[in-house]
Amino acid sequence: MPAMRDANHYWVSLAVITCAVMLGCSKHSPPTTTAPPIAQSAGEDADPCSLLDPKEVEAVLGAPLAVPPYRSYNGPFGPTANGKSCVYETANFRFINLEVDYSGGTMAYSMVGMAKNLLKSANNTGIANNVKKNFKLDDGTEMSGEWDEASLMAMNCCIFAALRGDQLITIDFTASPATLRQAGGLVDAAYKRIDHPLKIDGGAGVAAAKSLEKTRPKKVDVCSILTRAEVEAIVGTLSGDPTPSGQSGCRYDLPGQNNMRPQYEIDINWQGGYSKWRSDHHVAGIGTNSVNQIVTDVNGGNPVPGMPTADADAKAAAGGATAAAGADPAEAIDKAMFGGYTMVKRDVMVRVVGGNIEPANDKTKALLAAVVQKI
Repeated sequence: MPAMRDANHYWVSLAVITCAVMLGCSKHSPPTTTAPPIAQSAGEDADPCSLLDPKEVEAVLGAPLAVPPYRSYNGPFGPTANGKSCVYETANFRFINLEVDYSGGTMAYSMVGMAKNLLKSANNTGIANNVKKNFKLDDGTEMSGEWDEASLMAMNCCIFAALRGDQLITIDFTASPATLRQAGGLVDAAYKRIDHPLKIDGGAGVAAAKSLEKTRPKKVDVCSILTRAEVEAIVGTLSGDPTPSGQSGCRYDLPGQNNMRPQYEIDINWQGGYSKWRSDHHVAGIGTNSVNQIVTDVNGGNPVPGMPTADADAKAAAGGATAAAGADPAEAIDKAMFGGYTMVKRDVMVRVVGGNIEPANDKTKALLAAVVQKI
C-alpha cells in the first residue's frame, strides 16, 4: 500500500512505481512515517474529517471506531492536526483513509491515465487486460456517483480516486474489509457534503490516535516467540537452535533427509500486515490471470484445461468481510502468495513456510497457529 502523503507527490510517483511493478516488483511494504508536508494553501485548510458521518464508515468497516476520526499525513502512522487526510480506525487497526484535494485535483488525477497507458503499452497483455477489468464492480456494472470521472489505481486493489471539477477525493481502503462499492459510496457521500460539511474536528482526535498506536503488538525477536521445545513438539527434533532470518524472521532446521535440508521458516510483518495480506492476494490474482493468458496465447487462443484460476485470490482482494458476515478471512489460516500459509492478528501478518518438506501442510499450519497465539 503506498504511503498516504501529499496527493500531488503521490500521483507523480505513481508512474515510477508502475514501471517498477512491470519490471517484476510485487512485494508490498508497510507504510513508513515521513516528515509532515509543507504548509498547505488556504484553500486546503478545510477539515477532511467533516465529510463523512463516523456511523457511515463504521457500517463499512463492520466494527466501531476505536478513536474519533483524526487528521493525518500518513494514515495511522502520521496523526497531525493539519493533515489533509482523515483516518477512521478500529481497535484491530483496520482503517480507511480519505484524502481530499480541494484544488489541483485535475493535474493529480491525470497521473491515473498515465499509469494506465503504461500498463496498456507494456508487453504483457494479460496484466493490462486484468487491470482494465478491475476498474469495474464484480458484477460488471459501472459505478456512478457525485463525480465527473473515477477509477481504481492501476495495479492496486483498493485505492479509489474520484474527480469533480478540480476537486479530487481519494479513498484508500486496503487496510479494511471494505468492497469497492462500499468505498465508492463513501466518496459519493463525501462529495454530497463537501459544500456543507459536518461539524467534526479531525484535529481533536489526534491525541487519541497516538494513544491507540501505542497499543500495537510490540516487535520482538521472532526466534524468541516460541521456545525450541515448543517448536520441536510441533515439527519434530531440530538439528540446531533456531536461526534469525531476514529482517524479521526465524528458521528452524531439521536433520537432513535424502540429501535434502528440511526446514521451516517464519516471517512476520509487524505493521501493515492486513493491507499486505489483501494486496498480496490482488497481485497473485493478476499474476495467475497473466500466466493463463500467456499460456492460452501460446496454445493458439485455446485455454489449457487444468490451469489454476484466480478466483480465490480475486475474492479475497475484493473484500467484503464484515462482523455481520462472520470472521475476517485474513484472521484464519490462508495460503500465502509465495508459498506456505499466512494469518493476520490485529495488524500483524505471520507467514510460515515448510521448505523442502513434503507433505508439511499440517505441521506448517500448526506452527503458524502457535506463533500467532503468542503475539
